[in-house]
Amino acid sequence: MNILLVSTCSEKLSEHEFVFPIVEILKPNDYNIVSYNDLDNISFLGYDKIIICGTSLQDNDYLNHLGNFNNLIDLNKPILGICSGFQIVCAIFGESIITSKEIGMIDAITTQPNPLIRGAFQAYNMHNFSVKDPISFNVLAKAGETIQLVSHKELNIFGVSFHPEVRNEQIVTNFLLI
Repeated sequence: MNILLVSTCSEKLSEHEFVFPIVEILKPNDYNIVSYNDLDNISFLGYDKIIICGTSLQDNDYLNHLGNFNNLIDLNKPILGICSGFQIVCAIFGESIITSKEIGMIDAITTQPNPLIRGAFQAYNMHNFSVKDPISFNVLAKAGETIQLVSHKELNIFGVSFHPEVRNEQIVTNFLLI
């Protein structure tokens, strides 16, 4: 399996914290890492799945470049958006990004059966933004009123607002099975 990892980090050094841990979960699968600024130069044909990785709390540059991700809409490939990737997949399908700061461990629970995780779980959040009342996505998990996991209503596109590489690696490995 060949996976495209999209880095949303404007600083390459941040990839050590937000992209390379995902690489460790993916091994021994083949993968390539590309910056969100270089998506126009990528042929998606050779990739089976796409993971849009998260970035640091202070790094919001990806929000200025949401148009770079529009070519992902018609790919018909499984996509997993993590943290900033969650915001991106929701935004490209017309959902509104809202201010919603969460930092630290949270207790979440699934609201619908899904292929990524079941039941109650703890997750590590570190973000300034989220979505509320999505139209194109099913809400699959919440922590209180905060959305933690979504799936597109028609496509194999998922978003997690937290960082599964910290405590929920099975979400990434379960995504690989889709």
